Amino acid sequence: MTTAIKKWGNSQGIIIPTSVLNKIGLKIGQSLDMEVDSGRIILIPKKTRKIFSESALLAELNEYNSHADALAVVTSAELGE
Repeated sequence: MTTAIKKWGNSQGIIIPTSVLNKIGLKIGQSLDMEVDSGRIILIPKKTRKIFSESALLAELNEYNSHADALAVVTSAELGE
C-alpha cells in the first residue's frame, strides 16, 4: 500500500485508510507514540487507562473477593498522628 505525505496546515500528514485502522484496532483521535528507527517511522498506540469510580469498584466487592484478611493494619504514624 502506498500513501503520500501531504501539507496539513503548518504541518505534514499522511492518510491512513479506515481498513488499515480497523485491522489494527485504532480509532480516530487515538494517541500514538512515534519513533524513528533505521529510517523507518514507527507508530505505537498509547495504552488507554480504564477509569474506575470508587463506587463501581466497591459494588463488586463481597465477602469472598474483598481479601479483608489480607489488609494491613494502619499505624498511627502512617496516619500522621
